[in-house]
Amino acid sequence: MMNLKIQTAIVSMYRLLIFAALAGGIILLAEVDRVFQSPQRSPGTVPSLEIPTQIAVDSQGLAAVPVQFAASGTSVAAALFSIDYDEQCLLFDPIDTNLDGTPDNLLFNVPSQFTVSTFFDTLNTSGELQVVIVDYSPPYSVFPDQTLLTIRLAARCTPAQGETITARVGFGNAPLPSLSSPSGSSVKATFVDGSVSIGDNLSLPTLAPTATSTPNPAATQTPVPTATAPNGTIPPTPDSSDADVDGLLSREEGASDWDGDGISNDFDADDDNDGIPTLLEGRGDVDGGGVPNFLDLDSNGNGISDRTEAGENPLRPVDRDGNGIFDFLDVPMRLYLPHIAR
Repeated sequence: MMNLKIQTAIVSMYRLLIFAALAGGIILLAEVDRVFQSPQRSPGTVPSLEIPTQIAVDSQGLAAVPVQFAASGTSVAAALFSIDYDEQCLLFDPIDTNLDGTPDNLLFNVPSQFTVSTFFDTLNTSGELQVVIVDYSPPYSVFPDQTLLTIRLAARCTPAQGETITARVGFGNAPLPSLSSPSGSSVKATFVDGSVSIGDNLSLPTLAPTATSTPNPAATQTPVPTATAPNGTIPPTPDSSDADVDGLLSREEGASDWDGDGISNDFDADDDNDGIPTLLEGRGDVDGGGVPNFLDLDSNGNGISDRTEAGENPLRPVDRDGNGIFDFLDVPMRLYLPHIAR
């Protein structure tokens, strides 16, 4: 287990160093070139990155936030920016199911010639999501006029009846956003912030509570009833391939009975019987111990059981430091958690 933890830490640090090197290179080129640039042109004549305002939250409590690029006749071959969102009302889930280094809730729409690098830092409250998009191989490609990236955020606060909450989603200042030309020169640009609109008619996500013991359930067993989930939980889509509606496919969980409660994992909404629904624990392995969170009684490996860290109500686990990660999944001092899932 120790070797796995060390390897995980090394990989995380390696990714951080690569991102820092990429970002540093673009910033350096931009700063050097800025000295020789002419004054900024008037708005509308320079390229822009823009996030729309008042993006609606769907019935599942999710908002799809696009980052839109407009060239305005200027060739742009690289972009560096960070995204800052309202942590009180919005939640970003950094789950990376295929372990490719890019969270599943960041959906890029750029030509294949571009290389994308991302970094999610919950400790950086002025730019939690950091992004680099660049083409390293000449002849360098340029950005088309289109949405470069869509960010999926979950609503985590509920407005009073008849009211609407506007949650900011904009460009952060750590690092400051910048664009570069194919020659590596800094490009004058505008960066427009946006927002998510959360109305009082938002339907909160649902999850399945722990099932009652039923020996040898049949394949046609009806899924258990649902209960209100915590704000910010990204719910699964009920499907015949997920009989217990816990966000994991039945083939992932298997027909074994991990906790010995008489319910096979594929029909058990709490596979390790720790009181915390599998939906909130997820398939990740935050402590690198080789046991996924939904089967691990101490998911973050800190010696405190998940049930204890979850607090009084395991259906609404606590997040004492307010960083968007439940305490039982939170690994102190780790800057990058590529395996985290809820």
